[in-house]
Amino acid sequence: MSDQARTNTRPQTRRTYPSGYGIVEPVANYRPWDVDQQFQEVYALVRDATMVDIYRLWTLWFIARQLPDGDVLEVGSWRGGSGVVIARALDPSSGRDIFLADTFAGIVKASARDTYYKGGEHANTSVELVRGLLERAGVPQVQLLPGVFPDDRAHEIEARTFALCHIDVDVYQSARETFEWVWPRMVRGGVVVFDDYGFYGCEGVTALVTELAGRQDGSEGRLTIVPSLSGQAIVTCTGY
Repeated sequence: MSDQARTNTRPQTRRTYPSGYGIVEPVANYRPWDVDQQFQEVYALVRDATMVDIYRLWTLWFIARQLPDGDVLEVGSWRGGSGVVIARALDPSSGRDIFLADTFAGIVKASARDTYYKGGEHANTSVELVRGLLERAGVPQVQLLPGVFPDDRAHEIEARTFALCHIDVDVYQSARETFEWVWPRMVRGGVVVFDDYGFYGCEGVTALVTELAGRQDGSEGRLTIVPSLSGQAIVTCTGY
């Protein structure tokens, strides 16, 4: 195919982006989320309880249905929508536990590496809101970990191994500490998904993924990173 990036990536009207940023408009035509009835039912349930768009939710759904054995961790759950999508994608008889971690008090650990977030954003949620959604979704295998992760609650699950970790924390330091904690606990074939890699305002997470792309982890597992046009970065544990 010819390179259509120039004609399908344009600045958003009335917004000026720095170099390297602009609206991304893929030219693919297949929309599997439209014809997956199970996904559509879950999406209808969670669409008002998440800031993650349908493209990223579908990616999480698709990945979750292919996982090796291991538990699941999401850090940065806001109102629980993306966590429910993951939970509903999984076979309930698999015996996996799913942990959703959030401060329920907004963004933490913003620093000079982050251009937009200052701390405290996205605090319009609560444990009660998420528990209500989990009950409506019928996902009893999901457990909440309120507090700063990994500082406050990681010790409770430190003996676990994970097949999937969804990191949606928006800022560099929080994303880095979460990744460094979970990566040695990822099973071979396990997947870490950074939600914020491709978004203006989340340059700290973009920088972190770029750092990881040059890293070979030896005894902690080799990694392969695939950047997605949805804005996610998908990191697979490819071996030890």
